[in-house]
Amino acid sequence: MISSYPGADTVGQARLSYSPGTYIIRVPDPVLFPEEFYLRCFEKGIDGIIIMSSGSDCPYEGAYERLSARVARVYQLMRERGIDPSRLKLTTICTVCKAAFLKEISEMQKAIAGQMAAA
Repeated sequence: MISSYPGADTVGQARLSYSPGTYIIRVPDPVLFPEEFYLRCFEKGIDGIIIMSSGSDCPYEGAYERLSARVARVYQLMRERGIDPSRLKLTTICTVCKAAFLKEISEMQKAIAGQMAAA
């Protein structure tokens, strides 16, 4: 699951592909999701979440800083609930960074596969 649309759109326009088990949620900015959203996703069976943001280029003033703080709290809550924090990743991806977008998805898939093999 990924919170980024421009990056996904650029990958699609280039006719590149990524895992069919990857879902894109189009939102103005991922800061809109409360902490409980991520925790409920994991409780409902989502294997991993990549939050892709435009970082300091975000048009919403202070949004990336709030998002970073929120994700830090989510990591703590994940530890408290016994959820491996590596299943959640916050990353900055520009709207035209196709290779970086695909790399993040590939790395998350490898991490999830490693966790499943270890279980």
